[in-house]
Amino acid sequence: MSAYLQDAPWRLCLLLLLCAGLLCFGVGIMLPMMTVKKLVLMRNTFTVLGGIGELLADKTFGLGLLLLFFSVFFPLTKFLLMMAYVWRYPQSRDLLVHWHHWLTKAAKFSMLDVFVVAQLLMIMKLGWIVEVEIHSGIYWFTAAVMISLAAGMLIDQNIAKRSGHVD
Repeated sequence: MSAYLQDAPWRLCLLLLLCAGLLCFGVGIMLPMMTVKKLVLMRNTFTVLGGIGELLADKTFGLGLLLLFFSVFFPLTKFLLMMAYVWRYPQSRDLLVHWHHWLTKAAKFSMLDVFVVAQLLMIMKLGWIVEVEIHSGIYWFTAAVMISLAAGMLIDQNIAKRSGHVD
């Protein structure tokens, strides 16, 4: 039996995990992540997409585009790339090396996902000047990051096993 059929249950589970991650990501960037209260006078609620939109509207293009790329486009591309690997499930060693190359490049930026969440959580340490109320969006986004990292590790192990480079 070919690896394509033999690994079908594993592939289906991983594909479902990636779909759940993509769903968490979509919900996470649309739902409010936090409300920031400054000295009792100002109160702002932020979503990832809303914050990026405000930065671009305020002509802060550098930061807005940077956040758009690393908070929206890159994670979306990473999920789609992992889903494409699981769907296509290449059989030849040359194709496995090719996929491993591109997935490794995507994994190098994985810490940027985590960095975005860490920066958001650091805001909570601002003390009495700023009060931060966390909303569900941050949990959805964090779940997407964790699923992305776990799926990446599973795919890396699968490629290593199938190409004969078991660690």
